[in-house]
Amino acid sequence: MKKVFSFVAVSLALVLSASFISCKAPSGGGSPGGSGGGSGSGRAGDVALEKIKIGTKEYDNTAQVYVTGEDGAIIEGKANVDNYGGVFIAGRKVKLSPYIMSKYEVTQELYTAVMTGQKVSVNGVEKTLAAAPFFCTADNDVYKVLLSGEEQEYRAAENMTWFDAVYFCNALSEKTNLTKAYNITGITVNADGHITDATVTLDSGANGYRLPTEAEWEFAARGGDPTKPAWDYTFSGAAKADGSFFLDPQNTGLDAVGWYNYNTSSGTTSNTEPLLGTAGFGTHHVGKKGYNNLGIFDMSGNVWEWCWDWYDTATNNDSAYTENGVVINPAGPLGASGNFNRVYRGGSWYNDAGFCSVCRRFDIGPYFENDDMGIRVCRNAD
Repeated sequence: MKKVFSFVAVSLALVLSASFISCKAPSGGGSPGGSGGGSGSGRAGDVALEKIKIGTKEYDNTAQVYVTGEDGAIIEGKANVDNYGGVFIAGRKVKLSPYIMSKYEVTQELYTAVMTGQKVSVNGVEKTLAAAPFFCTADNDVYKVLLSGEEQEYRAAENMTWFDAVYFCNALSEKTNLTKAYNITGITVNADGHITDATVTLDSGANGYRLPTEAEWEFAARGGDPTKPAWDYTFSGAAKADGSFFLDPQNTGLDAVGWYNYNTSSGTTSNTEPLLGTAGFGTHHVGKKGYNNLGIFDMSGNVWEWCWDWYDTATNNDSAYTENGVVINPAGPLGASGNFNRVYRGGSWYNDAGFCSVCRRFDIGPYFENDDMGIRVCRNAD
């Protein structure tokens, strides 16, 4: 089986027809949401904020949606087989408070706008953080050729550590006049401007941007409604191909909603992976494939997405409130501290289809960064 991460990637890109780039949502995918808005809780799938605005500039590909409505959601787990190896396992009930999630993975444009000029003090020495740490750039010959209809600034941001990701969330909150969700101290910065260590605590009541918890991520990836068929899909917004197994490396079911290693150079599944030095390696313009039941894009494939949680093999040893057998807002294992592995979900352009299933869970050190590791942000709805 193919390894999870890419460490060296060499490619040119292949031109993809505009007709595929603008493909419709797959069967079972939901509406991208209505015109609901404001700062309170809306209906799941309603648009909460069309675009993020920093100063006088509104940023494209930054719309957000309500994931749960005013009353939140209680989810009954299912047997830990096939599509149920994730958070919502048999014998477990989970309730999530209302939250808002970005429809798109954070783009290179937004990440750079937020991180440009960000400095931190490390042992009394001022350090500048990397504003554009990306591999997949216009001046990098091995990644630079775009597919038809794609734009460089709207490719998914990648190559940031978990610590970079939480710092980005705070910086974005600051620039949008929201209360920062994280307290970050004891920062260590490497020569490339990445944060590789810090002490991070979450203010769960803050209204600012943050990483989703693993439960929030999976709930959104499954489409936000356990009563709908889309909840049981293998991928976010699409079922696996007829006759396939959810761990198969190739799966044409993923073509409608996600970029993975057997389709990244053409948009449709082929029998060969892109090779080093040929077309196919690299991230894609966000939102160019179908959306899921909540109107959210790219939760299977394109880039992995960091979650808040420390990794817990059981997924039920939570630092969360429990009432009447229901776990409230699970947020990772009890008693974890320090540089423990963090969860990341969703698969990427570099991975087999099986890695992109909504049930697959992975973890790695928060100091890790790579050309297929990205961010999706969320925030409290009330």
